[in-house]
Formats: sequence, C-alpha cells, structure tokens
Amino acid sequence: MAGDSQHNKNLFNLMVIGTAISFGILGAIVFSMKDFFHGDATFSFSYKTIVGFVLGFAVGWVFWRVVRSKIEK
Repeated sequence: MAGDSQHNKNLFNLMVIGTAISFGILGAIVFSMKDFFHGDATFSFSYKTIVGFVLGFAVGWVFWRVVRSKIEK
C-alpha cells in the first residue's frame, strides 16, 4: 500500500487490530464453552480460553494480511 496517506494506513491498522481482537474474543468464547453441542452452555475459564483467544487473534490478523497482499498486486 505504498503511496497511501497516513490516514489510510491508520484506518487499515485499526481494522486489522479490531478484527484480530474480535476473532480472538470469539475464539476464547468457543474454547471456554463446556459441552455446547449437547445442551450444556456453561463457561469454564482455562488454558483453552487463552489458546482460543490466541488462535482467533492470529486468524483475524492473517485474514487482513492476505487481503493486503491481494490489494498490493
């Protein structure tokens, strides 16, 4: 994204961080649910919650990196 204004770069960074955090929260929720598919939707905070957040964050981050690489071509 060479030649973009500072405003566009800041907006893109905000979108990347916002998406990554949102996906991270979604991943943490999914990984912290106990037996969701069998009717018991209780939360259990554990190491899986942290792993889910990290994985979700990474997916959100990679998504925008792929989009950025497609835009630059």
